[in-house]
Formats: sequence, C-alpha cells, structure tokens
Amino acid sequence: PRADNAGTMDFLAHIPVRAFWLLTAAGCVVAGAPLFALGRRAFRLRHALAALTERPLDAMAAGLVLVRGKVSLEGPLFAPLSGKPCAGYTLEVSGDGMRVGGSVHELRPFRLTSGGVSARVVPGGACWRGAVTFERTATATEQLPERLCTLLDSSAEMRWLRDRKVTLRLVERALEVGSEVFVTGVAHGVATVAMVESVELAATGTDGPMFDYAASGSGGGYDHTHPGLWIEGDEPLELVLVTEAPPSKDALAPPAWRLTLLVLGPLFTLAGLIYLARAAAPLVAGRF
Repeated sequence: PRADNAGTMDFLAHIPVRAFWLLTAAGCVVAGAPLFALGRRAFRLRHALAALTERPLDAMAAGLVLVRGKVSLEGPLFAPLSGKPCAGYTLEVSGDGMRVGGSVHELRPFRLTSGGVSARVVPGGACWRGAVTFERTATATEQLPERLCTLLDSSAEMRWLRDRKVTLRLVERALEVGSEVFVTGVAHGVATVAMVESVELAATGTDGPMFDYAASGSGGGYDHTHPGLWIEGDEPLELVLVTEAPPSKDALAPPAWRLTLLVLGPLFTLAGLIYLARAAAPLVAGRF
C-alpha cells in the first residue's frame, strides 16, 4: 500500500500546473453535480416509463399516468382553417411543391373526461399531435382572413413564402371538442392543491380563512368548481403529451447515453479536485 501511495504522489507531482488546466479543473468541479443530476433524472424517467401503462381516469390518480378521455373546453378557441371549436391546433404551412415551410401551434388548458371523472389538463409548452382535420391551398392573390394572416406572419419561414408570392399549402390538425385522446403527464389531486395554497397564503402574509382565498378566484389558477385531478408537466416527465394513440415509450424516454452522466458527473468532480489539490500542494507545503 505504501508503494502504491508513493507512486500516486509521484504521478501527481509530474502533472504540470497551467492556468488553462486550472480553469478546466474548476469547471469540472462545478459541472459535476449538474451532470449527475441530469443522469439521475434520465434514470428516474426511464424507470417510470418502463412501468407506464394505460389506466382508467380516477380521482385518486397520482404521479406519471397515461389516461384516455374525451375533450371539453374551458374557454373559447377556434381552429384557424375549419373554424371548429377546439382546445388546440397545429397549423403546418409549406410552399406548394416546395420543402420550405413552418408551423404554428397553440394548446390551451382543457378538461379530459372519462367514466364520470374529470381532470384539468395543463399543457404548458406541449403541442397536439393528431390527424389532419382540414387542408387547403392559398394562392398569392387570394384574400385571407385577418386571423390567418396574423398566424402566417408569426413565422419567419412563412413570411418568406408570402413575400415571394408562393402558393401556400395549409394543413390543420385540431384538437376538437368531444374527440377521444390519450394524455401522458403527471397527475395531482385536490389534497395537493390545498397544500400549495396554504404555502402561498403563509408566504404572502394574507389573513383570513382558506375558503375566502379560494372563493376570491385567486387560488393560483385552479378551478375549484371542478374537483378531481389536474395533469401537467412535472418530475419525472417535464411535458404533457396529447396524442390520438398511445405514445411510444421509446419516443418519451431520454437517450441512453444520458445514463452515463451518473458516472461521468462524479468523475469530473473528482478529477477537478485532484488537479486543484496538486496545484495547491506547493502553497500548502511552503506555508508549513
């Protein structure tokens, strides 16, 4: 053992101390923990997805779920081409006979209902993946509705096509009212909502009973007239996926290489600390 320790010390003594490598070592120490956290998150998500199967929508659902139900609206929204009421849409635009194009999408909170149980779906930045509900072409001289023009101008690619007077091919995928969809996300219950509201009241110093706060309509955006569930993007899945068919687990799972960060993160930290210790050794020896 003493010979091994001596060999290790000799090896460290021959490592050159340079400013660049000092900065690199410090970066390794700082990056080690976030890299490990990414690897741990990937491991948790892959483990959760392995056990994910479709389950009935019920009031006691919690954690990562895959549920199915019918869509109902919380507010008015209309599809850009068909004009039908919907909870969200994706509008794909391309030049006729060209590969140049872009897309715009919107997905608002909606309610998912099945077997007498209703859940509020909070999609965040997720988009709706569904079948085509309407498609058409628009010539350069055709007068388009103002709302559609606004959507087309929101994308640089679509503005480029319009500026060049290209015939446009428009494809709409709308999440229509009454359609049956699959929702993958993290479910929370009413008890959790009450807990969150209690923390908010304590943090703001608000006085008065809890029911006054909920009745005022300022309860963090939660609709207390619909007790049950809400589904959102949260750990371990950071998004809500709305699809016509059960999603592929492979599409949801993070890449396998992220699991290597469980090992690389601590190794980066250890390597950085060893180099910094080597750089500080002459200073410590000179002081004592």
